[in-house]
Amino acid sequence: MFRVSQKTEYALRAMVELALRRGEDHPVPARALAEAQGIPLRFLEQQLSTLHKAGMVESFRGAGGGCRLARDPSQIRVADVVDAMEGSLYPMYCLNEHDHTCFQDGRCGLQELWGDVHLAVRQVFERTTIADLAARHRRLGSEAPVFRPQDLLRSGPSS
Repeated sequence: MFRVSQKTEYALRAMVELALRRGEDHPVPARALAEAQGIPLRFLEQQLSTLHKAGMVESFRGAGGGCRLARDPSQIRVADVVDAMEGSLYPMYCLNEHDHTCFQDGRCGLQELWGDVHLAVRQVFERTTIADLAARHRRLGSEAPVFRPQDLLRSGPSS
């Protein structure tokens, strides 16, 4: 139903990897990030450029160059990364305040439902930091079992 683009997923993976390597005394080469997270290097370079322009990643050229987080990972929210990569992200076009093409704009129960979905997702993005994701990555990476994606989804309250 709700899908985040691959560029945003790759950007988040790169940010997590940079957070995991924060204690290193040198910048992390893009190639090392790509290999650690299974991201095509050419695609990753585009994401790193966008993250650099958004002030979340510092880049260093030349021998020993690479990148690192520009701020503490606890100060970078998932919402910051999503906004940098996607701009305004809505589950339905009718929620965009500049799009009034729907004939029922503002008078539709479905629009209200999608507004609730947007708000719930946005709240998760805003309260989750890159440090939180790195901690999850460390925890899940140390456990032996491999989970199916559906095993990681939280289900609602049981009836």
